[in-house]
Amino acid sequence: MARLAHRPSARSILDRRICDLGLRIPGSPLAAPVRRLYRELEAKGLSHFQPMCYLTDEWGCPSGEPVIGIPFYLADRRLARRERELNDLEDRREILMYLRHEAGHAFNYAYRLYRRPEWRHWFGPYRRPYRDHYHPVAFSRDYVRHIAGWYAQKHPDEDFAETFAVWLTPGSGWREKYRHWPALGKLEYVERVAAEVGGRAPLLRHGRPDFTVREMKMTVGEFYRAAAAQQPAVPADPAMDADLRDIFPPARNARRRAEDMVREHRKALTDKAAYWTGVRRPAVKRLVEAIESRLRGLDLRVERRRERDHLTELATFITAMAMQGMAAPQAIGTHGRRPPGGAAPGAQPARLGAGRRGSGNGGQEPAA
Repeated sequence: MARLAHRPSARSILDRRICDLGLRIPGSPLAAPVRRLYRELEAKGLSHFQPMCYLTDEWGCPSGEPVIGIPFYLADRRLARRERELNDLEDRREILMYLRHEAGHAFNYAYRLYRRPEWRHWFGPYRRPYRDHYHPVAFSRDYVRHIAGWYAQKHPDEDFAETFAVWLTPGSGWREKYRHWPALGKLEYVERVAAEVGGRAPLLRHGRPDFTVREMKMTVGEFYRAAAAQQPAVPADPAMDADLRDIFPPARNARRRAEDMVREHRKALTDKAAYWTGVRRPAVKRLVEAIESRLRGLDLRVERRRERDHLTELATFITAMAMQGMAAPQAIGTHGRRPPGGAAPGAQPARLGAGRRGSGNGGQEPAA
């Protein structure tokens, strides 16, 4: 926040209440991705299913409601620039990934598929407790891979949403990619049930948003300060300094600052480490930022001709550090910046978190 607050243009928007910004999806940068989602659903034969999208604080699908919540900052280019400077802004590919995932939850709720015995056969009991922190089996072929962190293993509802997203994605080649995987049966189930209900109106046609942008009375600055306060700091590790000196040893021609190299590749380093280790993205992001900070403090430099070698070794180091942290229960969670996860049974709607709100209903079956 400090690096933005001193700018006049930043101060003006940080001091404004979110509900007063007049944000809406039509006419915004989100309009095209939402239209594309609807076209993809239509192309798959779901002609009567078009879940309403609305702006809120994070990605999510409220418990049992066939609607999709989208982070408000994606509807305004000024806010998107602030988000990019403070966090890692979703690109168009990621926006579509999250829309397809949330559409899976909405589809499940709209047609109440979770009540079907075959749904339970493939995905498990819908009433299973929803866990913010879970320990996935890396590289399991019982689940599809869509969102980072082996997210399909979090809960049966997430398993279905991830499977639906893979099935919906144009050009995913899911039949070939998952040909020898047990997860193929889940994809074929989605194909069958979509063909069965595609020509019918949903059992639950309209859903209720849980927390809309019109209800967000806090200022933009207050929103980001609250989000930052929820993220615990990475503890100091004196041994890290020695490791970083090994990765970036002194050299006569090393002129580029190592911190600049890390900053340039920060998003890729974070995304890939989170994807392949299953450690939730906020934890990996804090680790990468801590490394960047130590590199600045140590004033380590990079040889241009060896930059690829440095980057490869650093990526391996980050992966190893993230894997070491998997034993801590807070390491595994969701794919979001603000931890997703579900509510406990009987609680209010769950969030997916990256922002990215954990959809699902926390193990509580929606009311009839």
